[in-house]
Amino acid sequence: MRSLKVLILEHNPFQLMALHQMLNAMGIYDVLTAPTLDSALRSLGHRGAVDIAICDPQHEGGDGVALIRHLSQRQQAHALILVGRASPRLLKGLDFILLEHELRLLGRLQTPVSAVLMRSLVDDYLLSSRRAASV
Repeated sequence: MRSLKVLILEHNPFQLMALHQMLNAMGIYDVLTAPTLDSALRSLGHRGAVDIAICDPQHEGGDGVALIRHLSQRQQAHALILVGRASPRLLKGLDFILLEHELRLLGRLQTPVSAVLMRSLVDDYLLSSRRAASV
């Protein structure tokens, strides 16, 4: 698998570990993990932009939405995977942010996250990246 850099924002240690291991099992080893917005921003500051960010838009204290805004405004991610549940109103607002800043939404996954569905989203990202590179 092509080397990808992925950021996971997840406050639940078990879910964070499960997502990290899931990505490792897919051959993705450059994984930045963050339990809080502050730690995610520090990682981005030290390591730079990521290919894919994974977060719950309803992460504690609004951290999920704040991270998505940060990533899209500063173009620090190419794509996003949302996990967990979100209200239709919140999703509509996020759609606007994503369109405005050209951050690609790969998909939304319910928790617990299915490894098969995660793999499918990552494969879609890789396929579209190859197409864009060959144009």
